[in-house]
Amino acid sequence: MSFSGFGINWRGLFTWVLALTTAFLVSCGGSTVQAAPPTYTPVQLERIADYKTYIVANYQRMTDLKKEIESKDWEEAKAIMSGPLGQMFLDMRNVNRNLLPQAQATATKVTRSLFDDFVDIEQAGATNNLDDALQAYSKAEQDFDRFLQLLPES
Repeated sequence: MSFSGFGINWRGLFTWVLALTTAFLVSCGGSTVQAAPPTYTPVQLERIADYKTYIVANYQRMTDLKKEIESKDWEEAKAIMSGPLGQMFLDMRNVNRNLLPQAQATATKVTRSLFDDFVDIEQAGATNNLDDALQAYSKAEQDFDRFLQLLPES
């Protein structure tokens, strides 16, 4: 059917409008299939478990650190923090890389907070401030516990 004065084929125009509308609606429609939540691979779980063993073993030196802080032996405290506990930080960073994205972001923040706690202990030692050092030590223990809670069960 054509409008004689303008030469428009209304049936063809209607078909094009219908086709464009359909294409638009299909492209805007959301998928009803939800992606499965990310999960750990067996390799990731194995790596995390291996590092966790080393992290917990090195963390056992925290009791030594507390003794050195309480006795105000700041040099020995610094040696413990840079030695076995320094290795613990490297292992924690390696674990962080194997965590799922959401846990990874939180674990990285907690690891950084634990590192900052150690810096606070060192600064308290530089000024011979036992109270500040013990307070930073307490925060370090809390941060470490938070870190362990982020790790998946293997």
